[in-house]
Amino acid sequence: MSNLIKNTTIYAIGDIVPRLLGFISFPILTNYLSPAEYGIVNYINTLNLFLVVFSVLCLNTYYLVFYFRESTDEDKKKMLGNLSAFIFVVNVVLSFIIYIIGPFIWQGFDDKIAFFPYIALGVAINFFSVFAILPSALFRLQEKPLPLTCLNIVRGVLTLALTLILVVQYEYKALGILISNLFINIIFAIIFIYITYQNSVICWNWRQIRYGLSFSLPLIPGTLSYYLVSMSDRILIEKYLDLNSLGIYSTASTLALLLNIVSFGAYKAFEPYFFRIYGTIDFRRKFEIVHDNFLFILLVGASGIALYSKEFFIIFSSKEFHESFYYVPMILVGVLASSMTLLYSTVITAREKTKISSIISIVGGLFSITMNILLLTKYGLISACITFAISLVLMLLASIYFSDIKIPFRRILYAFLYVIVIWFIGVYYINISNLIDSIGVKSIFFILVIVGCSKILKIHIDKILRWKNI
Repeated sequence: MSNLIKNTTIYAIGDIVPRLLGFISFPILTNYLSPAEYGIVNYINTLNLFLVVFSVLCLNTYYLVFYFRESTDEDKKKMLGNLSAFIFVVNVVLSFIIYIIGPFIWQGFDDKIAFFPYIALGVAINFFSVFAILPSALFRLQEKPLPLTCLNIVRGVLTLALTLILVVQYEYKALGILISNLFINIIFAIIFIYITYQNSVICWNWRQIRYGLSFSLPLIPGTLSYYLVSMSDRILIEKYLDLNSLGIYSTASTLALLLNIVSFGAYKAFEPYFFRIYGTIDFRRKFEIVHDNFLFILLVGASGIALYSKEFFIIFSSKEFHESFYYVPMILVGVLASSMTLLYSTVITAREKTKISSIISIVGGLFSITMNILLLTKYGLISACITFAISLVLMLLASIYFSDIKIPFRRILYAFLYVIVIWFIGVYYINISNLIDSIGVKSIFFILVIVGCSKILKIHIDKILRWKNI
């Protein structure tokens, strides 16, 4: 158990530090990039999330599941070598096809972001980033989180340093960020290729590939649908609105998604815990304790982000980005729902009902795309924020239903409504020009959130800090 806690902590650090580095760079980049340029970078990052799915074909999940079913170390090395060789071929073919036919297709699809250099750089970034996926999975399988965490931290620091040099000193703007990502990914691709070489036997086993694809390909729709819910709004904003709007929305999302530092760190801890205790007589009670404490932490964290969002943008960004605060609370509703879904999707997985999670993601993705297409041109960014929130709330409700967890939800609903009322008053109603006075008044609202939610959810804050009675 102590080894599990240690590994979980190290993985959490590996997740948190790169996000914190991104947070540090945020106020700098928003002072050197226009909203349109910031939107371009986020657009490319969004495209790459989809592209990596087709580059790897979810075979990394197959590797994680079937690694320990190989009987000898030699077979495990051959498995890594076989999958690495196949993914390399897929990645080369996919990138080649995009570079050949991409410019012609893109010309008819989009005229706001040029294929060369922006999309072309994004494809190159994806190509080299794929080399890290299977070696990273290997570190997890071997329970060696420290090397992977160190590599992630070093990569984050180097990316930040090179980005600041290219953007601030040489004024490369959006291109500077993309070039920085490409250069660092090339360096780390070499490192991960070496790690793969040291831990694999390169071979070609078409039977294993066929079996792996029969397992992994059905996972692709669910994976894509999750990204459609969380990221497709950026693509549609760029298509139906403009790059300036995309930059504002991306900036608001960047701040709201800071909540994931809390949720993903906690997820690393409670996922193995739930798998261990699932099926025991005490599971529902322990789930409820984790659920309420997790919800309390999320509500407090989200309230801090929402209430101080206006002051954050005033202090840390240029005037062009100040209006982003208006959209942060609405996006945070979706981020909150997504974070709580992690709890219930873990239970669904423990029940071996993984297809349900995929179906929920697919339906949520279709709903998100449909609503954005129908509403964006008429209502603008507000419709994107509301669609994002509603999609993820509906997915949360579906996950709650299919998890078959029976816990009292009345106090949870009261806590949500209480917090949203405070957000509405603190963010949209309170308008104090003096920055210090504004922060002071909102601090009172923040204290009200902590006290009120702790009373509604019956939380003892000192027990959260010690994680007592679990």
